[in-house]
Amino acid sequence: MNIVLKTKSYLHLQLFLVLLLGGISLHSQDIHFTQFYNAPLNLNPALTGISNGDIRITGLYRSQWNAANAPYKTFQAGAEKKFYNVQHEDWWMSGGLNISYDRTGDGNFSTTHVAVSGSYTKMLDKENFLTIGLSGGVGQRQFEFGNFTFDNQWNGDIFDENRPVNENFDDPNIFYPDFGIGVNWRGQQQKKRTKIDLGGAAFHFNQPNQNYLSSDKSPLPVRLSMYTMPTVQITSVGDVVGHATAQIQGNYFEALAGLAYRHHLNTKKSKEVAVQLGFGYRFNAIGDALTPALEVHYHDLVVGFSWDVNVSGFSTATNRNGGPEIAVRYIIHKVYPLKAFKACPLI
Repeated sequence: MNIVLKTKSYLHLQLFLVLLLGGISLHSQDIHFTQFYNAPLNLNPALTGISNGDIRITGLYRSQWNAANAPYKTFQAGAEKKFYNVQHEDWWMSGGLNISYDRTGDGNFSTTHVAVSGSYTKMLDKENFLTIGLSGGVGQRQFEFGNFTFDNQWNGDIFDENRPVNENFDDPNIFYPDFGIGVNWRGQQQKKRTKIDLGGAAFHFNQPNQNYLSSDKSPLPVRLSMYTMPTVQITSVGDVVGHATAQIQGNYFEALAGLAYRHHLNTKKSKEVAVQLGFGYRFNAIGDALTPALEVHYHDLVVGFSWDVNVSGFSTATNRNGGPEIAVRYIIHKVYPLKAFKACPLI
């Protein structure tokens, strides 16, 4: 299928081909975030319930490639809850819900994903926890066919939008089941803020069909997700925070690594205030973006902001502006009756 644009701009043609090959052919990678550490359920279902509270709520918004006139708009929202059993203090179950939405291009190509997750966490000792997790849900992909233009509409002299395109799709709106599995290890020091999460997951292991033509098959490749997220307390008020991830999906590879310093302005219980400043780099085979980031911590609320500075070959189209990303994370601590009091062992 050959598709042409109404514009004569070579820049727009380059961008369109990137979006076409990465989206309509359905061999594209999943959505991604610079602040992947603030979107735990996108990283691993085994991170469900891995927090120092009873309920964790997360939300992210990412706007990418605005300077190229065909931006990505990506939203994510998640919530998790622990389910304790007072008779079993060394393990617990957790459940979560994760929703994501992504849209781009003149054809409004969009992906919506809704998944529930469940995890089982075993306390090996007071400083080591092993979690396995599963996720299952449904995905949707669609585009607006009427927004595209085709080479058949070129009559040899001019573009004629009234000419027939001779292109057909069974349905520009498809749904598919989707499943994931993962494992996470949490290590931590009881009397310090030092901790680490290390794990891996496999998303889309059922490889659902993504083709808009029912006669053809185009399975969504498995996405392998690997990561490490350490925090090291270096002083009474200072922490070094690291994060690194590698995402492999079919022929696509992406990695992101960063380092930050977190300064605690107040460490009193329920009045904690901290500011974190960091810097990261996203790369693939040719490099992608520099990613400065800022976080503000106030008790159980975290607000993060990052900005991608594009350094890839596409920087000419984007004017080096990869785009902003905003994250919000909130922890809720339940008050239990004395007979059922449960102190969360995670920091």
